Amino acid sequence: MAIFCTHCGTKFTNDVWPRHCQGCGEFTYRNPLPVALAVVPVQGGGLLTVRRDIEPQRGHLCLPGGFMEFGESWQESVVRELREETTIVFGAEQVRLHAVQSSQWHILVFGLLPEIEAAPTELTEETSGYEVIFAPTELAFPNHTAVAAAYFAAV
Repeated sequence: MAIFCTHCGTKFTNDVWPRHCQGCGEFTYRNPLPVALAVVPVQGGGLLTVRRDIEPQRGHLCLPGGFMEFGESWQESVVRELREETTIVFGAEQVRLHAVQSSQWHILVFGLLPEIEAAPTELTEETSGYEVIFAPTELAFPNHTAVAAAYFAAV
């Protein structure tokens, strides 16, 4: 990743981040990517999860979400990803900040949405099913597991 300067194309001489270009003097950074996720309560005390139909963690349950796109607010990303993965439609103004976590590779923003009556029934290209969980459950990614556990501890 980033073997050459993104400003002038000079090959970097080391693997240290941020990388300083000997050719033009500019820096190249390796920043974490923003990810937006939906925390969707389901009537009866549940939480909506999706079964992934893409790698990584294909076949495992997770919270609906994905990478933010250029020009989107985090709220717009939450509702877009939710719609793409579940066909559930909300407006960006309905999203409330629930949690923020970070790792070396990602900054995860979890948006809380209004309660829905039941899980969707229509599958999408990115999911192979839906499951409503009613207690802390191990999900595909540790951050999702932690946020779901904190959600259930608070309700």
